[in-house]
Amino acid sequence: MELEESAVINELKSVFSSENESAIHDAIAYIHENGTIKMLPLLFDLLETTTNKSLKEDIYNCLIDTKDSNAISIFLEKLKEDTFINEKKNLLSVLWQTNLDFSKHCKTFTDILISDTYENAIEAFSIFENNMENISNEDKEQCIKEIETAISNDKTEKTALLNAVLNILQ
Repeated sequence: MELEESAVINELKSVFSSENESAIHDAIAYIHENGTIKMLPLLFDLLETTTNKSLKEDIYNCLIDTKDSNAISIFLEKLKEDTFINEKKNLLSVLWQTNLDFSKHCKTFTDILISDTYENAIEAFSIFENNMENISNEDKEQCIKEIETAISNDKTEKTALLNAVLNILQ
């Protein structure tokens, strides 16, 4: 089975490196229906290299349907990579739409809320909304402290958003 999956991955790599847009759409659809966590890097590689909006939309739709909790580390790794800075808002949107449990990573999303753009902060807020019941008390307290410090240090357009997260956390 492992050998078969390896062959499929190699075939998908070949299709993704082609210029046949229809075949690439079909390959993304294949991953969407039959994919494994080992195929996620292929989608991220394509997302990194393509400028085609239709392909990006297909990739995001495929990623949203990821239900394997082992994908969390892959998502977080890509979220932090500089190569995906222009895709960060969309990646954050994907994360909250997957309904995967990102509660153990609330520090990452607190940092985005405080330090990132307003658009990215809104997406991080959605992740908080979907994961609050699972955040440990210790992590909750740390996030609350960081957000309260940010509010007291800097009155910005995000103050209302940060206060909304505090209400969710408390």
